[in-house]
Amino acid sequence: MFWHTYWSSKTGEKKGGPYKTRSKIMKTLCEKAGVTNFRFHALRHAGASLLDKHNVPIGSIQRILGHENRTTTEIYLHSLGNSEKEAMAVLERAQKRKSHTQIHTQNTQEKSACGVTY
Repeated sequence: MFWHTYWSSKTGEKKGGPYKTRSKIMKTLCEKAGVTNFRFHALRHAGASLLDKHNVPIGSIQRILGHENRTTTEIYLHSLGNSEKEAMAVLERAQKRKSHTQIHTQNTQEKSACGVTY
């Protein structure tokens, strides 16, 4: 799914292929995004917390995360403080809003439907 180009240490040639480790994927993605110190583990925490916020039973969250022990799942759910919860709420609200491009496209389509030309 995640493909990259690299130099083969065996042949010295440029090759393409899938990433073999998650750490390499994240390192490359973070470099491209200009983000430092972000790992898949943070996504697990955020996902678990969102599920909890939407009242998904802790047993279900536990199975999704693959935890054998319920207390491990509880650690994930209690690790977010108020500032992190508020930040996640901002992201959720932003996802529900239309982007500037969507608003402009909708306005243009509405004007075209009314016979207004540009």
